[in-house]
Amino acid sequence: MATGISFDIACFIVKHLKEQEPELFISGKGKRFMLLLSQDDSLSLVEFDRKIAIASLDEGKAVIPVWLDVIYQKLQEKLKALNLEL
Repeated sequence: MATGISFDIACFIVKHLKEQEPELFISGKGKRFMLLLSQDDSLSLVEFDRKIAIASLDEGKAVIPVWLDVIYQKLQEKLKALNLEL
């Protein structure tokens, strides 16, 4: 949400990811994704591809990485600091 997407869009993304990669929500392992701004100004959730991401940025389009493995790791670190576990 710090990237400026709405709560509704964030919920849609999480639901879509749970359907595609349920393992992400259990262990934090799996594919990395990104949100791309499409030609019609809608967001598309696609598997992360560095070349596509760079090309989109070069065109001035928004690219939002959705790397749940990194989010999962950071959450684990914060919980560990609080003596909690996932």
